[in-house]
Amino acid sequence: MEKPKKKLNLAVSNWNGVNDDLILKLRERGHNTYNTIDQKGSDFLKDTDVIVTWNEVHQHGNSEFLEFAKTKGVKTVLVQHGRRGTSRIYPPFNERLVCHKACLWGTEDKRRLTECGNNPDRLYVTGTPIFRHLKERVPHEGINVVFSPEHWGDEVFENNIVASALRKVDGIKITTKALNGEHNFSEYDNVIVSDRNTQGHFDIVADVLSKADVVVAISESTFELLAQSLDIPVIIADIWVPKACQGDERYKEYKREFSEGCTLVKDMSKFGDTILNAVKHPEHLRKERAQTVIGDGGTDIENPVDEVIKVIESEEGWEQK
Repeated sequence: MEKPKKKLNLAVSNWNGVNDDLILKLRERGHNTYNTIDQKGSDFLKDTDVIVTWNEVHQHGNSEFLEFAKTKGVKTVLVQHGRRGTSRIYPPFNERLVCHKACLWGTEDKRRLTECGNNPDRLYVTGTPIFRHLKERVPHEGINVVFSPEHWGDEVFENNIVASALRKVDGIKITTKALNGEHNFSEYDNVIVSDRNTQGHFDIVADVLSKADVVVAISESTFELLAQSLDIPVIIADIWVPKACQGDERYKEYKREFSEGCTLVKDMSKFGDTILNAVKHPEHLRKERAQTVIGDGGTDIENPVDEVIKVIESEEGWEQK
């Protein structure tokens, strides 16, 4: 990339470590990067050229602050933080895109946001560098099944149903990949915990996936997309009962999306057989997994960080919208 025409002061938030590589390269290019959107005072904005955020949802006050920052002439960029990470812009929430520009992982996210009425000129498919931090799969004995419990903000009874079903499957080793502060660890088997607020979160995720033969879950989220990128079969217990999240009743109308790269199981009596069949026939849905990772993850994009930087450094596309 050519050197930037102007050195920028950038406030970059970094949830899940998704912007680690971006921050490093921005600094290499001579830009100043510092704290996050958490500092919401006008003094903070005086020396800020661009805010790079991972979310703009209203419950954290982010949407209002970003609107205020725009009135002060600050440029704003949303960098997608996870699979379908802009879901509150879709029905039933219908929250509008606030930032001037959005950097999206894949073409599927651009399609979704465009269908919600957003101007495609504000939407940039940049990919994400997180796939490059995964580890190669490690040969091992036995069958390792990794369960990724649903994190919903409240207790999820469906997690217990899956945990119980796994215990009935003979000949497998169960690992539960849980998140700090979001799960009751005593309810699960062989729990490995990571904290999304700490630097080591992704390394733990990568290590768990490197030893996985199958991933089971209740929804198809970022962890499952990472598994699919490693050609690990993903099996979804399609038993979710719509419910509110943190008191927001609109989540009862929230529609779950599933790709063709996973296997859905509604009848839990068949759950064990589906797992063992996936181990026996890992080639099943291999092409679908590969296509899913391109559509949802943008893995066909050669230099994701460079693509995001182009969006940030561009002198065009910052009109108030």
